[in-house]
Amino acid sequence: FQNIHGGGQSVPMEYDNATAPYYSETVRTWDTAQDWTVAGVDTLVLYVKGIAGNDATQPLYVALENQGRTPAVVTLDPAVLTATDWTEQEIPLSRFAGLDARTVRKMYIGVGNRATPTQGGAGKFYIDDIRLTRP
Repeated sequence: FQNIHGGGQSVPMEYDNATAPYYSETVRTWDTAQDWTVAGVDTLVLYVKGIAGNDATQPLYVALENQGRTPAVVTLDPAVLTATDWTEQEIPLSRFAGLDARTVRKMYIGVGNRATPTQGGAGKFYIDDIRLTRP
């Protein structure tokens, strides 16, 4: 099946930012804080596959949150949303400003701008093989 990078399934995500809040996201919450520094890991990796007809005027983002804190957001190139091949996205944990990688409670993946939302953008993409790596 072409919409799977590895394993048996991927996460399909649809976005439509025509109405408030003007961003679309999914969130993963852990009941217990996750230590993302174990064994020297320092990079979040995920694979993204878009669709050629997507409206990619807004960026794809990944945000990480410690309990009760504002999420630290990293935006990715919007072109990834129209790439029809799987593209690897490597994000050093150091890019998540203010995040304590020893106490991660939530991960958001979305399209738009959480801080200054603006109207626009719609489409569908796939996410797969989310993992932590080290150098």
